[in-house]
Amino acid sequence: MQSVTGIDLGLKGAIATVSLYPLTLVNVTDMPVVDNSICAYQLKSIIKQHKSDHIIIENVHAMPNQGVVSMFKFGRSKGLVEGVLAAQNKQIEWVTAKKWKSYYQLSKQKDQSRNLATALFKTSTQWPLKKHDGRAEATLIALYGLIRRKYDQFPQDTAWMEAK
Repeated sequence: MQSVTGIDLGLKGAIATVSLYPLTLVNVTDMPVVDNSICAYQLKSIIKQHKSDHIIIENVHAMPNQGVVSMFKFGRSKGLVEGVLAAQNKQIEWVTAKKWKSYYQLSKQKDQSRNLATALFKTSTQWPLKKHDGRAEATLIALYGLIRRKYDQFPQDTAWMEAK
């Protein structure tokens, strides 16, 4: 089974694994957080459970007017996730939010991600509440990576996304 794991970074992020043929949401897990920081030990265990061929992570960066402490914590989280994955010899691909969201024609509104993920994965009940947007976004990031690996570039025709 070819599968890709998508990671929506951040304390409210998530980890999701998607496989193709048939399109299936294999697993989705909230980012493990202990004492307001990502827990490396739990993350390592989750990554092993997801058993993915490839990992694609939303590439985050500092935003204008973001506080210094906030920027430091975000950078620390990014480095921690990258370190855990590297220690497990996982192949990592980075993608900006702008790139993967523009492929799906999504705006910055989190509800759009939840709605699209619900339409694509009709049997999933993983993101019923607004606070679960990280789960939906991790799932869409994983699907983006899966399509990218399958086609080596993205099909211009998005008719396969009958949900749109």
